[in-house]
Amino acid sequence: MKQETATVRAEENPALRAPSPEWAPALSEVVTVPVAALLPADSPRARGEDPEHLRTLAELGRDLPPIIVHRSTMRVIDGMHRLRVAAAEGRADIPVHFFEGPERDAFVLSVQSNTRHGLPLSRAERTAAAGRILGSHADWADRMIAEVTGLSTKTVRALRREMGGAIPHPAARIGRDGRARPLDSATGRLRAAS
Repeated sequence: MKQETATVRAEENPALRAPSPEWAPALSEVVTVPVAALLPADSPRARGEDPEHLRTLAELGRDLPPIIVHRSTMRVIDGMHRLRVAAAEGRADIPVHFFEGPERDAFVLSVQSNTRHGLPLSRAERTAAAGRILGSHADWADRMIAEVTGLSTKTVRALRREMGGAIPHPAARIGRDGRARPLDSATGRLRAAS
């Protein structure tokens, strides 16, 4: 009961809502979008598109899964290789799921998508992405950032320490369960006592 009192629930404050370990932001139904209407990704890939992966996708000779696009910017979140293959094959349209959230969450979705399927991100790319997520989502727990980036919690914690003053230091961090927990235990004890 005391822990319940000492914890601020994300449901009580929409600004604190965060993804669960299986963060899956709502995506639209699949729609067809003109290839020419889409913009390059804000990708976590430092090395860009991989020619060998492009060849492999092209050789599959079948319809590829829909890509994910940030609706407000029309930037590809996940699927640049699939988009390039569609363009190279002269396709006018491509199947798309739209993501409606903020750009900072679109980047997180891009990282998460690229750590779970397709051409994997390198460790250096995942570490750089974790640093960027620490800057945009400083209130997320290390464990949650580790889950999204495919890094260990220990690695994310060390990165947070290295970045020090370059990132905000919120009074609480949001855990994988969506709850915000104060970093200062005295704050929690005061809440529990009231």
